[in-house]
Amino acid sequence: MNYYIVDDNIAVVKILQNVIRVRQLGDVVGYATDPELAVGEILKIRPDVVLVDLLMSGIDGVTLVAEVKKSSPDTCFVMISKVMDKKMIQSAYEAGIEFYIQKPVNVIEVERVLNGLEEKLKMRRLMTSIKELIPEASERKETAVSASQHSKEISVFLGMLGMLGEKGAQDIQRMAQHMIRSGQPFDRTVLEAAAAEVHDTTRNIEQRARRAIKKGLTNAANAALDDYTGDIVDGYATYVFDFKTLKEEMDAIRAGGGPGGRITLSRFMDGLIAYCHSVEP
Repeated sequence: MNYYIVDDNIAVVKILQNVIRVRQLGDVVGYATDPELAVGEILKIRPDVVLVDLLMSGIDGVTLVAEVKKSSPDTCFVMISKVMDKKMIQSAYEAGIEFYIQKPVNVIEVERVLNGLEEKLKMRRLMTSIKELIPEASERKETAVSASQHSKEISVFLGMLGMLGEKGAQDIQRMAQHMIRSGQPFDRTVLEAAAAEVHDTTRNIEQRARRAIKKGLTNAANAALDDYTGDIVDGYATYVFDFKTLKEEMDAIRAGGGPGGRITLSRFMDGLIAYCHSVEP
């Protein structure tokens, strides 16, 4: 991946450059210590990821993110700052950052976040490609044999996240099978098809599925606390949960309670199908 760094402290810029180079995380295609200058350069270079500080002279990091997002909404941002104020961090997420890393720079954390973000971008691009495809109906439907093969992959995925014992796991499998057969991304019609199959309401299907997904998120967060680079997180959870959601769930576990991460049914289902496509021979 290509990175651009924005920090008014040149020492931090050099540290991040070195981490990216030594850990072979990608290429640094530019940097700036002047955030106002950085906006124009970012829009010209269009890097995959921008690493940006929050508090800088001139414009702050939140303003920079919002400004760039107006013209380049697909540019990803990771904020690296010593600020600990929850409201300021929340405003950064609302502006569009993908993840927040606390200063001083921790090499291992930076590497984990950037590696995970790369996988997230791959999944996002895959889902975009799937949604942009408009094949003929006869080409769009998969055979029963193919659907059966995907059923095994889905079971493995849900099993790795500890979800198979949940009632909602069967609902998730039904919805996934419908998405595979129809070649369509998740929407309301997927819920309706799953409900019709078992003569139930879409409300019940959605509630059971969401409870199962929350269970999967909790299991993934517990696994991440033990080993953030383990197979459960890197191989499965990153397809269906973003970093903000996973981190919020981890924080809730550490604190012994709290709302935790907010799950999204459409994100989970689209990510599950992306996983199935990624393991196709």
